[in-house]
Amino acid sequence: MIPIEGIIGYSFQQCQETRPFPCANCVGRNMTCEYPSKEQPHSRSRRQEKEPSPTSLATTSTLESDPLSSSMALGPLSSTFPNTFTTDDMRFFHHFLVFAHPHLPFGSEESWKTLLPVHAHECPHLMHAILSLGATHLSSITPDGAKYNALASAYRGKALRGLSKALDNGDKCNKVELDMLLATSYTLIFQARYMADGLVDFAVMIRGCEILTWRILNKYRESDIFKLLSPEDTYTYVAPQIPLAPYSDPSALEVSINTLGHIRPLLRDNSHRITYQALLGSYKGMQLSIRHGFVAFTAIYDSWRVMDHEEFMAFLDPTNNVSQALLLHYIVLTMMLRPVFNQLSPPRVLRFPKETAAEHQWGCDIYKRLPSEMRLLVDWQAQFIALDKALIENSQSSAVQG
Repeated sequence: MIPIEGIIGYSFQQCQETRPFPCANCVGRNMTCEYPSKEQPHSRSRRQEKEPSPTSLATTSTLESDPLSSSMALGPLSSTFPNTFTTDDMRFFHHFLVFAHPHLPFGSEESWKTLLPVHAHECPHLMHAILSLGATHLSSITPDGAKYNALASAYRGKALRGLSKALDNGDKCNKVELDMLLATSYTLIFQARYMADGLVDFAVMIRGCEILTWRILNKYRESDIFKLLSPEDTYTYVAPQIPLAPYSDPSALEVSINTLGHIRPLLRDNSHRITYQALLGSYKGMQLSIRHGFVAFTAIYDSWRVMDHEEFMAFLDPTNNVSQALLLHYIVLTMMLRPVFNQLSPPRVLRFPKETAAEHQWGCDIYKRLPSEMRLLVDWQAQFIALDKALIENSQSSAVQG
């Protein structure tokens, strides 16, 4: 556990002990994850990752209680949940299959509805992630959905601890195991997209997917489950689906580039510089066409992959004002490219009506945390996010009234 002084005043939101990685609770409070080692119960230790590897993939969500206290040892799900699937579990699983499954990696839509649910019955961390995403999505679209929040958080915590345990195998993971790790990571990314406090979770899992994908391609050249994993696949099969039309508001791109330039003198770390260049490349790409902008945007995620673990967690530190300003630009870019993402997303029976609410909240929270002198550098971005939020809410309100 984290020291007692680190618990008081934070609503007892304890460290989630996702060894060897910092959890979002501790990162959000600018604290170090520390708790007794299993090997040395009376001492504290920290494991540090110096180079990107699959084991630098983990995070956690705020989890104040854990009604699912079963062991997360890897193995058949029946050994973890012997005949204990509840009606709610089946409801979450069905909701995932029909409405809430991820659409990434590109070209893998059918795998999420066929192959992966079968594998999940023998892979606890994937099953828990599936149930967590299903519960989160369902809780957001039903009038009494709040009753599912505790289960969604508990399942997410179990998925993360199972993922962390599985990643301990490192290079010993075989092809199927790596595919399952990647599936769990993507599932947790999509859940984080619906969490108002999920930015750290989202970013860490994005980086984890990049690292796992790189490992799969380097070791096996391809996945047995997922399609279109490599950058070459993106350029060859995905990018041509996007029009070569210019972005609809060229002046917004000009302002974005100019205001991003105001941050340049403040760049201090390698993480700042490579993220800055990826953001600038995305804006300039969009000046050519939205296709060029999309391709350049993917470099942002690659810039996160090449950071080592400590560097990346320092980049995500909420007190790192330069990083926070850069992340505000990242959020604006995701909104500018939303029509592209929607175009590339397969049709769904049900669209999540509040799927943009979390990213609006992420942007609002970042802006509020920044000191006044930093806010001046990203005022336009904050206004862009507020306007996007208002337009979407008005559109949804009109749809309901109509």
